Amino acid sequence: METKKKMLATLVGCNYAGTRYELRGCINDVLAMRDVLVARFSFAPADITVLTDDRGAAVLPTGANIKRALAEMVARAASGDGLFFHYSGHGTLIPPVKPHHHGHGRDARERDEAIVPCDFNLITGNVHRNG
Repeated sequence: METKKKMLATLVGCNYAGTRYELRGCINDVLAMRDVLVARFSFAPADITVLTDDRGAAVLPTGANIKRALAEMVARAASGDGLFFHYSGHGTLIPPVKPHHHGHGRDARERDEAIVPCDFNLITGNVHRNG
């Protein structure tokens, strides 16, 4: 008998209220995405973790909390399960964390992408890569 595969999601929205970097629609983006995942793609609400910096939020989307939520999602997954990550908030480009090997060398203008959690503790794309 085949087990039903899980669909797991982590959704993060940062409006940065009260800062000079304030945005106005990121929490709404996350709530709309949650509704779409449940209604259109049959995600179980219990399998969706939502982190926002809304007033009164139980868990804020700090760098550490986002990394923890992603690690927990990966730990819950089994072979064949679907994983989905959605981020709405500021992003930035930073100098490379590790050198890349593109042909003869790295273009000095190349940068790594990072997301900006509500505590401004940047998260790069290298969070869950091995090696």
